[in-house]
Amino acid sequence: MKLKTVILIGLFFAALFLVVIYVDREEDEKKGAEYHSRELLTFDKDEVDELSIENASGRVVCRKVGEDWQIIEPVTVDAHRGAIQAVLANLERARLTRFLVLDDESTEEALKKYGLDSPHVKVSLHVGGRLLDTVLFGDENPSGRYVYVKKDSEDRIGMVELYRRTGVDKQWGELRNKTTLKFKRALATKLRIESQADTVEVTKSGEEWQMESPTEAKGDGEAIEAILQGLASPVEEFVDDAPNSLRPYGLDPPALRVKVSVGDEVHSLWVGSEKEGNFYARDLSRDPVFTLDSSFVNQLNRASFELKSRKLFDFTREEVNRVEFAYRDSSILCVRDSVAWLAVPQDRPINAMELEAVLFNMEKLRVEKFPPLTQNSHRNYGLNPPRMRIRLWAGEETVGDLSLGEEEGNLVYVKKGENDLICLVDRKIAESLTAERLFAPEQR
Repeated sequence: MKLKTVILIGLFFAALFLVVIYVDREEDEKKGAEYHSRELLTFDKDEVDELSIENASGRVVCRKVGEDWQIIEPVTVDAHRGAIQAVLANLERARLTRFLVLDDESTEEALKKYGLDSPHVKVSLHVGGRLLDTVLFGDENPSGRYVYVKKDSEDRIGMVELYRRTGVDKQWGELRNKTTLKFKRALATKLRIESQADTVEVTKSGEEWQMESPTEAKGDGEAIEAILQGLASPVEEFVDDAPNSLRPYGLDPPALRVKVSVGDEVHSLWVGSEKEGNFYARDLSRDPVFTLDSSFVNQLNRASFELKSRKLFDFTREEVNRVEFAYRDSSILCVRDSVAWLAVPQDRPINAMELEAVLFNMEKLRVEKFPPLTQNSHRNYGLNPPRMRIRLWAGEETVGDLSLGEEEGNLVYVKKGENDLICLVDRKIAESLTAERLFAPEQR
């Protein structure tokens, strides 16, 4: 065999050997990258029973108690379960994208280089009463999209997205439970609001709310649920976590007492004096004094009006078969037969769509305001006699009876029925309840 041929064969096998070495190396690097791109921490967030966070603001330790969480350091207060779960979910989903394996000689220098010798945030998790791991969050990388991290359990530095560090960098005030009153809103069956003016109490039966005091009436479900939602919402600001006296806050005695019943449990809120547009308040099951937004407190003060159903009528339009429009000098009776609406006794045809619009507007009528109790009780508000009275029947039953009086701005005084209370309704809606709209111009 010639020397040239031997050399070519040798070069071929040398090249083949290098290719094999390169492919093996790429495969090893790929496997290594896959190994080091796993989760930052492997755990089930529902099994974590302690979380601690250290940052520039200090150290906060949260411990799970039953299904709830409590901050035990630097103060002892209830923690917000959702806020804790958000921190844990952020850690659970974090994955390392890059890494640097450390050795004994380079560790100290590398930690300093990547901001891990004095980390921005240090997070520790306990599961089953034992430390799972501690994660250090250091500086941002040159691109500003990632931050360097290191676990105590591994001699390597990795990177995770910047927002992962932001998601765990919390102070104790951000993790505390800021709910105004702790109760399960969906299970509330009674709401009681006591003020100097009156006591309002509403109870729930099935899906319906009923006002029991100061008068018996149908409750306004939407308004009541709005009050309950407000009671379950966050406070404006915590003022004093351990007050020596409640008197400086107008809470001894309080101006308002609110009680929510959930089964046999009663949850109580006291509302005190005003502070710069807000009001001091306290959940009686907890020590802290906090403030509530004045608009919500004003809702509580108007409870006797707000929580009573303000819908004037409750009827089904399809069942109405007679409508009477009575004026001071005339009246029009409209009757529905099997085919159409007619005015009797003239048997004039009626625009059925317009009459349906009248009935629709009757359904929409809501109390906007009550006359002040201090107003002249002898005043008749233009209702004796009224300028118009409209009555509805379903079969032989009267399902609607409304008298219209004088105007007051954008409102109109009305009276429901013969002896019901007088109130004010929207003038635009009230003015649409006329018989004239039911006939063609030549019939009017």
